[in-house]
Amino acid sequence: MINISPTSFRVTPCGEVDVAALDKLRNSFYTSQLLELVDRLDTSLAEVGGMIAVRDDLLKLHTMAQALVEGTLPPVTTEESCVWEVAESVLLDLETLSSWIRTAQMMIAPLVDLVPKHRVIESPDREGN
Repeated sequence: MINISPTSFRVTPCGEVDVAALDKLRNSFYTSQLLELVDRLDTSLAEVGGMIAVRDDLLKLHTMAQALVEGTLPPVTTEESCVWEVAESVLLDLETLSSWIRTAQMMIAPLVDLVPKHRVIESPDREGN
């Protein structure tokens, strides 16, 4: 007699998922966490002045560093600021965004764990599996 193991995955409207991981997820995951991530992202972006502000500060820091390191003439600016002040500000902004990213990664990871075992075997290059 052929012993057929029970199916370890389920086909859902959202694709194939690992049955055991889905059961675990249903007992411990709150989908509202994902909406909270959106709110936290909005808050983090507001704290740093938006992604355009971070980009502008990085470009400003580049110009200042280029003037210091390569001896180029910086464009005339009306504001007085030190390179280290701009660098410190950029670092703080990046830490704010990094904190959100680390939280988001932890919250999203259980959804990645839904990958069926036969998909992991098909994708051996996937990190951590």
